[in-house]
Amino acid sequence: MRRRQFLQLSAAPLFLPLLPVRLVEAPVVWEIEGTHDSTIRMLFSKLGGLKQLIKTDLSRATVLIKPNLCLPHTAEMGTISNPNLLNTLCRFLSSEGISKIIIADHTLRDENKFKNHFISELADKYKNVKLIIANEQRLYKPANVPGKNLHTTEMLKIAHRADLMINLATAKHHSATTVSLAIKNLMGLIWNRSEFHTDLDLSQAIADLALLIRPGLNIIDTSTVLLDGGPTGPGPVLQDNRIFAGFDILALDSVVISRYNFGGKSRTAKEIPHLWAASQNSVGEIDRQKIELNALKI
Repeated sequence: MRRRQFLQLSAAPLFLPLLPVRLVEAPVVWEIEGTHDSTIRMLFSKLGGLKQLIKTDLSRATVLIKPNLCLPHTAEMGTISNPNLLNTLCRFLSSEGISKIIIADHTLRDENKFKNHFISELADKYKNVKLIIANEQRLYKPANVPGKNLHTTEMLKIAHRADLMINLATAKHHSATTVSLAIKNLMGLIWNRSEFHTDLDLSQAIADLALLIRPGLNIIDTSTVLLDGGPTGPGPVLQDNRIFAGFDILALDSVVISRYNFGGKSRTAKEIPHLWAASQNSVGEIDRQKIELNALKI
């Protein structure tokens, strides 16, 4: 990746002005195959180090990790984030001197269902890691959305204050949206998701949300891909030990959707309604031929 391109993309704040994203060069997506420890270290090495992503002193920085923790499942089902990857990411950030790491998600089950889950054990393992099961409305605040269908929502407060937000998505089938990847993962940062399904056009609302929330880095874990039966499973899974990452969230989703047959069918991103709507919102690049893929195997 050229230095000018990296700086242009990584300098963008979490919540950008209402102007649409316009990438002046082909967006880059990294595909790294290997163990979680090796892929995470390689990724940040290729990105120029953590200091390229965080403007403030790392020892005073807060990093928000937004995984997929919808249900208290095991990682083998492919419905939630992999505990090894989350642990590796926390360990890497801690080794770089990050003073505060917050793992947060609005889950589909009550907080007490996660008491004996791996995510609670992970939070107890590191002194600088805090887990927020964001299932209380007091944790959110109103936000205006420059969307076509979604105009207001309530967003997780900590997302506004973090120095870096890492969107850590799983790769899985979804009965309502065909796939749940990086853009769909943003729904775990808002309070009222039911209105997306009842009062709004689901695909357009998801695309509109991507105008409001701009993570500093997006990672999709494909160590266990849920190919069908999602979002809650069970269903057929594919073990594929790699991660995909990038700054352009739509380009990232576009690459991943082209690699796996979700719902038993090969599709392009243009065939996924919420991804096409995101493209029409100028969220990022949807055309696979215009996306630069850097593939590495460790």
